[in-house]
Amino acid sequence: MNYKILLEKLPSTEYPVALGGCRAEKISHNCCDFNLIVFDKKDIADSIIQIDDEFVRLHHADLNESRIEILSQYHNLEIISDPTWELKIFLSKIKQKKESMLQTYSKKCIIESQVCLTKAKDGLTTSTPLASCWIKCAAYFLIDAILVLNGKQNFPVHTLDTIRNLKPNKLNDSLSLITECIGLERSTHSLLSRMLKSTQGFSDMVEKNNHSLIIKNKADYLIENSLLSDCYFYLGNVNRNNFFKISNSPKELSEFTHVLKTGFDLENDSVKHESYVNTLNEIANNLLKD
Repeated sequence: MNYKILLEKLPSTEYPVALGGCRAEKISHNCCDFNLIVFDKKDIADSIIQIDDEFVRLHHADLNESRIEILSQYHNLEIISDPTWELKIFLSKIKQKKESMLQTYSKKCIIESQVCLTKAKDGLTTSTPLASCWIKCAAYFLIDAILVLNGKQNFPVHTLDTIRNLKPNKLNDSLSLITECIGLERSTHSLLSRMLKSTQGFSDMVEKNNHSLIIKNKADYLIENSLLSDCYFYLGNVNRNNFFKISNSPKELSEFTHVLKTGFDLENDSVKHESYVNTLNEIANNLLKD
């Protein structure tokens, strides 16, 4: 895509702009959107725009950002516009602290997974159908942590391919157990079709920004190319992110239980769930020891 044309399409180009995500990493598929980050200090949700049959996801950011989960995504940005060099200086500071920053972020992901597992245990005790949601969230957070420790980011469409190419070692060998807890082996064309519709619906209800168009575009590409497990992983990751946006609102969670059952492919097997919780807890504890 011609970035000059892209900038002309934006509401404002006076602020620094960068390209992030898999496009910046040069590992994208044709289905992948362009993740543009505009450092305009606006605290508003992402927006989705379409330019010449390409999807663009517009993030709003601040050069004074301090949240480690955000900064950890910035070390490989591709600068598109930076008239005053503020962004270049900002990214240079991040690069200097990259190693310690990623270590901190990986630990945060591990701790987040433990919080999810505690909620999963509570859910199993009360037989709530959302216990499986917390287990899957814990698994995704552990994958985030292990990827970071390998110097990788979680680009959901590409994550399984990244995992397949990691060197075998004690750290990476646990990934097969984690993905088993997510349920990748269940992926079939018919299941993915149902998951996709529910994932789109859940996105529309929570995000309300046409992200569902990107979700369908990516899922269709993965299914058409027989990457069924990759599609299952991708849809689950989308649902993990949206689930967390409403996870502190019990009323909303109860309203979305039905759509989550399909979109997140929730199982109703307490014995299996208890086994998953124990497995993931052990992995999380071992990661914190290392």
